[in-house]
Amino acid sequence: MNLKDPKIQIAIGLGVLTVVIAVLYLYMGFLPTKKTIAELSSQETKLRQELEQVRAAVARLPELEAEYQALEKKWQKAQELLPTDKEIPKLLKQITNTGIEAGVRFLSFRPGSITSASALSSSIPIDITVIGSFDQVGTFMAGLGNLPRIVIPSKLRLNANKDDEIRTVKADFTATAYVFKTGGQTSEKPAPRGRR
Repeated sequence: MNLKDPKIQIAIGLGVLTVVIAVLYLYMGFLPTKKTIAELSSQETKLRQELEQVRAAVARLPELEAEYQALEKKWQKAQELLPTDKEIPKLLKQITNTGIEAGVRFLSFRPGSITSASALSSSIPIDITVIGSFDQVGTFMAGLGNLPRIVIPSKLRLNANKDDEIRTVKADFTATAYVFKTGGQTSEKPAPRGRR
């Protein structure tokens, strides 16, 4: 093999050129492409995991919507049971109307000051004294329990009323009403009559 032979020099030159091209291809084409493929494969895996999480969330969507609707109904019921600050006069009128419908006569009706009962509600104690028959007082108490708002009678004292033959019982008690701490908003729906 004569290295001075032009055919051998061309063959060696082509061989060296082929090796140079192969090395350039390896470093400039194949390895960066392999790295890009590895990065894209990693991104694909992450995206598939995110897609599975989204699919799982979408699969739970009807369940979450049903849960939301149930919570919305509970919220509406709470708004019906607890009036807002602006609805206090209406609630006081409902209490007196319940007593009038039961046939009792009011001797005193003194709403107290609003006190905080919880983070979302306040309470209003109302000192009430009525006279009537035992049935009338019992009907009044039952009527308070059936109001569409939360009104809790407490500290009940029953005494005989000897001054009146028809109204034989005098009842002293405190009715505590609860209201939302909303700053005066009214509930959107009218409250239904009676508790469920």
